[in-house]
Parts: sequence; C-alpha cells; structure tokens
Amino acid sequence: MHNTWWVTRPKRDIRGIVPILAVFASQAEGRKWSYPDKRTELAIESALEEAGLKRKGRRRDQQGGGARTYRAWLKSLGLIFMDTEDRMWTTLAGSLILQGEPPLPIMSKLVLSTQFPSAFSASGPSKVADRFHVRPFVFLLQLLRHPDLHGYLDERDEIAKIVIAYGEDNSDECVDSVVDRILEHRRRGDSSLEPDYVERFKSSRTQASSIEHLTGNFRDIANTLANQLSLTQLVTVQQGGRWEITTGAEDAVDEAISVYRDLDLIQKPQDEEFFQRKFGVPPGRTKDNRSLIPGAQSVGAAAILEKEITSAFLAMSASRVITALTPEICDEIARRTGASVKIVDRVLARKFRAGGIDTFMTEYAVLAFGSRENAAAFEEATASIFSDIFGFKVARVGSKGIRPDVVISSPVGGYAAILDAKAYGVSYSATHDHRNRMVRYIREYREYAIDDNPLAFFGYVVSEYKPTIDGQLADISREAQIPGSAITARDIIRMVERHKTHKYTHEEIRRILSKGRGLTSADLMLDPEVD
Repeated sequence: MHNTWWVTRPKRDIRGIVPILAVFASQAEGRKWSYPDKRTELAIESALEEAGLKRKGRRRDQQGGGARTYRAWLKSLGLIFMDTEDRMWTTLAGSLILQGEPPLPIMSKLVLSTQFPSAFSASGPSKVADRFHVRPFVFLLQLLRHPDLHGYLDERDEIAKIVIAYGEDNSDECVDSVVDRILEHRRRGDSSLEPDYVERFKSSRTQASSIEHLTGNFRDIANTLANQLSLTQLVTVQQGGRWEITTGAEDAVDEAISVYRDLDLIQKPQDEEFFQRKFGVPPGRTKDNRSLIPGAQSVGAAAILEKEITSAFLAMSASRVITALTPEICDEIARRTGASVKIVDRVLARKFRAGGIDTFMTEYAVLAFGSRENAAAFEEATASIFSDIFGFKVARVGSKGIRPDVVISSPVGGYAAILDAKAYGVSYSATHDHRNRMVRYIREYREYAIDDNPLAFFGYVVSEYKPTIDGQLADISREAQIPGSAITARDIIRMVERHKTHKYTHEEIRRILSKGRGLTSADLMLDPEVD
C-alpha cells in the first residue's frame, strides 16, 4: 500500500496516449483478457512496437508485464475498464476520442476529475491509503492560488515531500495545513519534516532507509503529476521544477477549482466498471448508458479490422499533420493493416473526415511542456503546423550553422519570416546571448533565405514567456529593424482550432506575429481591417 498519492509511469511523458489507447482497443476491446499463454498482453506489446509506440526489444519473461502496466495507466486516466467477465472496454471518453473527437478537452476533464480513491488506487499493488479522499490535481491548483505561497510550488521538495503525503482532501482546512507545512519547509528545509517521516510514508513495498532514498521515488510521482497536468495547459513548470499558474490561465484555474473542489467523489471504487463509467465521461456528459453486454457490441472480424485501421491512423496522425484523407494515406494504412483500400477509405471517411489534426495537436501540447529533450520534435512539429495547416512554404535550417530553427515564406503574401521554437518546458526569456543571436539571424537572412521574399518578422514559439519578453523583443526590433513577437504553444493550438472555422489569411498571420510583444489569446482574433 502507498501512504501517499501514487501514479503509474510506464513512460517518461504522455506522448502517444491516443494511439496507445487505439492499440488496446484494436487488440482487446470486448474480448477476454486473461489466458495462460498471455496472448492478449503479448499481442498488445507487439502492436505497440510495430506502431513505434514502445521500444522494440527481446522480452525477458514473455509474460506481457509491459501491456499490463500500460493497461493500468490507461485505467488511471479514465480511458478503459475491465468488466466482471474479464473483458476490456473503452470508457465513453475513450470511445469518443477513438471516434475522432478532439482529445485535449476530454483529457483535460479526466485529469481534473481524477480522485483518490479510484478504481486504479483502491486495491492491489497500486492501492493508495484510505485516508485520501481528494482530487489531487485540483488540490495542486488550490495550493498554487493560495496567497501565502506567492504563486509557486517546488516539484522536488514541496510537491514530492509534502503535498503528496499530506493532501488528504480538498477542504480549505487541509489546504491551509499543507500550506503551513510548505512554508515551514521553505524556512527550515528537511529538518521541518516529522522524525518518523520515512517510516510513516514509505510504501509496503519500499525498503527505504533514508529520506533521500524515499523521496527519489516521490519525485518521480511529482514529475508524473506534472506531465499529466500539462494536458490542461493550466500550469507551467519552470526550470528547476518550479510550478506556476500559466500566465493568463488564472480565471480558468479558478473556474476549475470552483467546479471540482466541492463535487462529490465517485463512490464504489472497488467496482471497476461502475466507477470507470462514471469517471470516464467527456465534458458535457454525466452518464455512460451504453449497453456492453455480450452481443450488444460487435467484436467480429469486421469490427476488429475497423479498430486496427483506426489504430494505424491515430498512430500516424500523432507523428504528422494529416489535414485530408489522401489516397497516399489510405494506401499506407492498407499496407499496415492488410485491409483493402476501399475498406480503409470507408472507415476513415466516416470517423476522421477532417483528418487527424486534433491528435497531432495533443502531442504538440505535451511536447511544448516537456523538456529540452523534446526540442527537435517540437521544432519539427511547429514547422509542420505552419506548412501543413497554415499553408506556408517552410524549411528547417537550424542544423546548418548559426541559423534559426525554421524559415517560413508566403508566396501569396509576398513575405518571409524566421521562427525559433523553444521547447524548454519553462518560461522563456530572450537573454543577452539569445537577443544577439536573433539579431544575427536577421542580418544574415539572405544567406539562408528559401526564396526572394523579404523578411517581414521574427518570432519565438515557446511553452511560456517571462514578463521581460516585451522589452527584449523591442531591443531586437530596434537593432535589427524587423518586428517580432513571442507566442505560446497553447496559442498556436488555439490558432489551429480557430483555423478550422475561420481560416487565417497569411496577411492576418503576419499582422498577429508582428505585434512586437508577447501575444495573448485576444491577439488571435485579429480583425484584418483593424490594426
């Protein structure tokens, strides 16, 4: 048993959540899970490897432990459940994601709804102590909005050592008590912790002999919480593990706290199907009334093939922007699944008529709030958005000496621009070195230009920017005589969402990204007739 909050972590971040769910649905939904030869688990592991979602390698025990860990992960996120007949099903939320509904708002709701106790944490190796009756992510937001903490939490010491151990419920009294412990730790460090801290909070499976040993695991828990909360885009994790409310998200955080803090916890966590059907509902829905009794949902060959096609498409759309169902896309999926092109075209046209942009943007949100390890992938994804969604001519030139990451050019607008993508997972500041580098990029632009269009602006695409960014952008603009801006990944996501119904012209994008400051969501609604 865990005497703290506990979450499973099959991988370092939550990229691939949608295609991983699709693999589980294609390989196991509606079918018996447990066999002596572990055929279900091994089939899932093979499918994850073939889709590039799990590293290939020789499985030491052939027992399918990796698949079971992923299954626990998906259950903890409210996407699947097991029924009393040992069959796996997707929840209503999971099912709608696989039918092409945008994943980000659904996943954000599931994260904020997460509670202890739950079907995931009520029993077995993942059991969390019964003293916890809390929505953990809402508790974290309550702390970040508490005036005495001055708007920040430290992941490694305060969340890992204090919050996950003492955050028992969402009451103001409990929040205040945890705040007092955090403030005392800020004054005295680990000496403020109780003398029996290690013995009290180590799990029944841990042989921790020191606080350093114990809190190494606790820091993994805190980091996993950060990865999951990143889907809501409400919190930014700064360098060194400092959590802050994302700039401009204060009202959204207050609304989330208001909605979820006093909401009754779901009862009967030991009844997995009952609990997960209530937990795993999308925004705007309160019940899952689907009939999942044998025969009510087809699990025949045609249904299985459709799930395999869906799985292949979602894996593909997680790694590239798919704006239309082209013959090339259908051909590739037909080769992967063995289905005829005609069947693939029919399935995709019914489920993903608008392409796979939403899945890609879910991955983009995770990349932006990750670390520098994701820098290349974030840069590539940003280039793909401007090329495949907004229709620019694009080249990645960052690997060719001292160059910006991306150059975009608009034949119709008659201009070009340079973009630097900064996936630091922290608030970005254009330091002296970065400002000098951008000035150099601008002055040497003709050396790496991709056509004859003149340079119109520069931009930084970041997870978040610091308040100092406006002055730094002004300094660059004065010296280089080119306007610029900084835009967050969440606002890129908002632009993509708006582009579905109001397609930005290249002139609108030029005007937005030439504002000369850090942009806000209000800037995205730019009237093309008004400066």
